[in-house]
Amino acid sequence: MEKNTIPRGRWLDDDVFRTLVKEVVPLRPDSWTLADFARATAGLGWELREPRTVGDRIWHRFAPRNGPSYGYGTLVADASAPERIRSLNVSLVDLPEEDVFSVAGRTRAAWWVMEEELGPPAMWGGYSGPWMLWRRPGADAPGGPRPHGLPDLLLHGHDDGRMSLDLLPPGSDADTVGRASVRGRWYAAQPSHLPPDPLSAAPHRPATTWEDVEKRLTRALGSLNRCAPFFPGRFILHLGASRDPQRFVQCWSQDLSLVIEATGYLHHPDSANPAHLARNGWDFSRSIWQRRFPDAMEDREQAAATAARMLIEELRCLGVELADLSYDGTISGRGQGFHLELPDLGIPRVHQPVDG
Repeated sequence: MEKNTIPRGRWLDDDVFRTLVKEVVPLRPDSWTLADFARATAGLGWELREPRTVGDRIWHRFAPRNGPSYGYGTLVADASAPERIRSLNVSLVDLPEEDVFSVAGRTRAAWWVMEEELGPPAMWGGYSGPWMLWRRPGADAPGGPRPHGLPDLLLHGHDDGRMSLDLLPPGSDADTVGRASVRGRWYAAQPSHLPPDPLSAAPHRPATTWEDVEKRLTRALGSLNRCAPFFPGRFILHLGASRDPQRFVQCWSQDLSLVIEATGYLHHPDSANPAHLARNGWDFSRSIWQRRFPDAMEDREQAAATAARMLIEELRCLGVELADLSYDGTISGRGQGFHLELPDLGIPRVHQPVDG
């Protein structure tokens, strides 16, 4: 692990959090049923209270003084299958802070502890805040969970300042981890940990419009702008024509900023309309059409919406057809580099190295 690339963060409770991690890491229920979890946690002295229905979930809370050594623990099940446990959730921090730098410091400190105890995570992601997922020996690859394997561990720094640790079934797929119901989510991992892209293999794409893609891109960029600096990580996203990789635009994060670039005009200069580009906010001072959003993390909604609109417009000016549109991306940091997955973008993920 390249520790010089990993910020330690700051959290006064990191020592007691480490105790909790060591407490839950050995948990290995025989199956993900309420009865087996009750037996496994009883060995730690944890005591379950009466269940409570919250929406379409059943919460089985542990008593505050007879539960996890830090935070508040809850076994979560679907109301339709109350005996089948979806996760063991431990709420670590439930007093939100308005200062994003304090939240980032606390989240990084918790990640540091997890990496010291378990090694590097298998996956990063973001939905309502950044998260990291650890898979452990005995857990199958995505798509083939093994009931008796060691649970996956998910550490999530929520947008509102809360932080939580979840134990999930081993080999949980990315949709389970990344909450398929949450729009704008993203995740990043080595290719072996990413699910197959259903749109790339599908004979026909679902019907969509440029306006739909712009809205989805806005949500994805908003989440990436918010989450990437926490790791800290740097993402780069390419959008372009699958059959003509020189017709593309791209964007990337730079510290707390977002940069967008109409790179395709380097290869197709006749398609550029300099007056139109300048009126729309593009800048040519670096001999390539770019725009920078210096406060993309704080002003993420406005920055993401403007960036998405500008990128989509230039894709159309470059002659990219909607039916041929695809994306590719990476995120790097903490001594690692991952492929980027945007499952809600509605276009295929196609890896195509591009020169220039």
